[in-house]
Amino acid sequence: MTAVAVEPGACAVCGGTGWVLETAGDRKQARPCACRARQVRLEKLHSAGIPERYRDCTLANFNDLKGRALANARRIAGEFVDAYPAVDAGLLLVGPAGRGKTHLACAILSELTLTKGAQGLYADFSDLLMKIQTTFRPDADSSKESVLSPYADAELLVLDELGASKPHPWVLDVLYNLLNTRYNRKKITLATSNFEDEVDAASGEREKLEDRIGYRLRSRLYEMCLLVPLRGVDYRREALGTQLRNQF
Repeated sequence: MTAVAVEPGACAVCGGTGWVLETAGDRKQARPCACRARQVRLEKLHSAGIPERYRDCTLANFNDLKGRALANARRIAGEFVDAYPAVDAGLLLVGPAGRGKTHLACAILSELTLTKGAQGLYADFSDLLMKIQTTFRPDADSSKESVLSPYADAELLVLDELGASKPHPWVLDVLYNLLNTRYNRKKITLATSNFEDEVDAASGEREKLEDRIGYRLRSRLYEMCLLVPLRGVDYRREALGTQLRNQF
């Protein structure tokens, strides 16, 4: 029998074809190799649109040593991943900048994609607002429906930096309809925000989350997401700042 050359790095079982040939009596049949499922999940992860800076984020490398609230947030994130898809609500991660909200949200999306085959999508709030606003221009190339459809249909949506930009009232209506559609379809949404339900003077913010996104949108999020506060040291200032100083 002639040996089939296997390319370096290819699966040793199927040689990178994705199929395993088996003989049953006088018949030959092909079955999918286990590596195919892994490849499909990697492709789903790539199409999720996680920013490059956060593609290596996991729950294991989340820095939760700087306060009980961060450790609690990581615990809740781990329990969410373990329980998915048997969850009734998403998570709303709030707190001052630099506490790891985006890290946790992207880690959840990555781990659910790789371990459970979830089909997820990452969206930066400000970028999403710009996409929505362009659909209202007379020369727009895309319709509102075509822009929103991927976010409405995604099994799992990460909406990052909620409230970072303050939308016009008509854009808020579109966003409300998007979240309301996901709510009615029982789709899970994860969101992060530097703004909270009460002004935290220590964080430097002067507005509440409701001030930034409106009462209706905040009310809908109450029904869609469990509130998870993150407190502790600013990781960007403390840990990363120390690393940069040590280089000089």
